[in-house]
Amino acid sequence: MPDVVIRDAVGAAEVESVRELMRAYAAYLAANPSGAANICIENYERELAGLTGQYCAPEGVLLLALVDGVAAGCCAVRVVRRERVPERGCELKRLFVPAGFRRLGLGKKLTQAAMDWAVGAGYEAMYLDTVPAAMPEANRMYADLGFERVERYNNNLVEDVVFFRRDL
Repeated sequence: MPDVVIRDAVGAAEVESVRELMRAYAAYLAANPSGAANICIENYERELAGLTGQYCAPEGVLLLALVDGVAAGCCAVRVVRRERVPERGCELKRLFVPAGFRRLGLGKKLTQAAMDWAVGAGYEAMYLDTVPAAMPEANRMYADLGFERVERYNNNLVEDVVFFRRDL
């Protein structure tokens, strides 16, 4: 059984590992036949350059999954502006596990770690947006974890995008 660790990405090397995983996520979406190539990828390099800005404590976090010490997945959490949601809400972003590390439950472990972090940070709900046709496994996992479809809470205009929320 491999050694799996989920933790906050700390230090330049771990943040760079998250950046590389997020670039792989963008490449995965760009190659996806479901037409989800543009899902939240607008200004993506600028987002990647500023990872430690919008995804930093106390309002956000970058999480890194390591399998036997190798970067194997990531996700991020950031605040959702109060005028967009009725409670103190956060958003799960950029959840990605490369194909070579799937079937280890890393997506679920990363999402659970993100929810645990959010509870500790005082958030009341977690939101996310996704394109089910591009990521059917992730969407099944979100449902299994108690996320429910909600109305639009952000400006994501990608066709076929759906929005989810879960109480924390």
